[in-house]
Amino acid sequence: MSETARFRYVQARLQSRHGDRADDLVWRRLQSNGDLANYLQAAQQTTLRRWVTGLHSTHSSHEIEHLLRRHYRDYVDEVAHWLPTCWIGTIQLIKRIPDLPALQHLMTGETIPAWMLDDPELSTFASENLGTRMEAIQNSELAWLAEGWQQDHALVDTWLDYWRSKWPRAPRLTGGLDHLARLMQEHIHAQQESAAGDQRATLIRKLTAVLRRYSFQPAAAVAHLGLVAIDLEKLRGDLVSRQLYIETAVAAS
Repeated sequence: MSETARFRYVQARLQSRHGDRADDLVWRRLQSNGDLANYLQAAQQTTLRRWVTGLHSTHSSHEIEHLLRRHYRDYVDEVAHWLPTCWIGTIQLIKRIPDLPALQHLMTGETIPAWMLDDPELSTFASENLGTRMEAIQNSELAWLAEGWQQDHALVDTWLDYWRSKWPRAPRLTGGLDHLARLMQEHIHAQQESAAGDQRATLIRKLTAVLRRYSFQPAAAVAHLGLVAIDLEKLRGDLVSRQLYIETAVAAS
């Protein structure tokens, strides 16, 4: 299949998946379920069912977060393999963005939370000894991240620089990725200046515009994955808040 034909195939898949995203009406109906079990049952009847598969009301808040992270990593891999081979690695690096706060937590020497020990992508680095943690990261595929950290670079900036270095030499197809890199940096700065809901709505509008503007390009796939990440962040908030209510009630009884 030629590259042009391949990107047509990718765009068709992206448009289909984009159309399947839950709309405001779906979210409102779900949020009317105050009970976790009912919420999960209702979500199974929507296009969010792929994300709640395997989740049960008996799961802890940490187990819920772990499964959602795993689903997202698997989805990034799925989308990456729609693209021409030379773009797969570029797209797969998106999986590491949700891990950056946890990796920063590790590299600053903070106490290891129990949930990290159950995450196969992070448990390798979860030693109580900071030196051992850093050595494990330096001996992994994330050595570049540790190097940036040791040079006092923000992890997000290190990630962006590394991501750019992995783009194939295709100027016609990287303009949209540059746009997304700037958008990511703007969003991070905006987080300190406005409410989370406002940030989310603004980012959704901007990512949707990128998805349309850069059709038939890798940037469309990255924009789609960004939108999915926002949806999962919202879903995580709904699920975890309901589970924490249960855990608090049990602890108080």
